[in-house]
Amino acid sequence: MVDPKDAEGIKIPLAFLASKDEDPEDVKKFEANLTGPKHVETFGDQIHGWMAARSDLEDERVKSEYKRGYQTVLTFLSKHL
Repeated sequence: MVDPKDAEGIKIPLAFLASKDEDPEDVKKFEANLTGPKHVETFGDQIHGWMAARSDLEDERVKSEYKRGYQTVLTFLSKHL
């Protein structure tokens, strides 16, 4: 899922919203390897793909976190692009 080495080449602003399925240590290492502006957050009760086609938007909790995730990304990008 997430490979900390992938972050080494990223030099642009990046918002990374991890799910419960990403290894917490890999997420920490990934964040540490980012050199540009960043927002890294784990949505601990969401599955991998929760902001994409795997979301069950009939579930109010998933829908709420889906909306919060997209708002997080929009806010981050509005500051850094």
